[in-house]
Amino acid sequence: MVKIDTRIIIGILVIIFVLALGYSTVSNYLVQYKTVSETARQNTTSMIWVNGTIVKGSFTSLNTGEYTFVITDGVSNMNVSFTGELPSSLGTEADIVLLGTFRDNTFHATKLLAKCPTKYKG
Repeated sequence: MVKIDTRIIIGILVIIFVLALGYSTVSNYLVQYKTVSETARQNTTSMIWVNGTIVKGSFTSLNTGEYTFVITDGVSNMNVSFTGELPSSLGTEADIVLLGTFRDNTFHATKLLAKCPTKYKG
């Protein structure tokens, strides 16, 4: 009869645990973001990433630190409500990525990321 050392079993279990934890963590951050059109068609209250461009003249700052604006993907427009700190690189017609939920015809963003300006493209 073959006797397996307890340290080997514990080592294998630790390796499996670390791999499972790593996969779980990485898979949460590898979510593809959606366009404004895809989000408008989708009826979900789960957290999603949305990519779009701020429509010129739509950006409004409320006294409570909340910002409202409209984003577009060139096909559809979507109202956005965001509370938080704005990135320093945010411009009036910036390409942005938002994390939040879509409900009541408004995207309620909890994170706002400004994309790099197009001046770096060749």
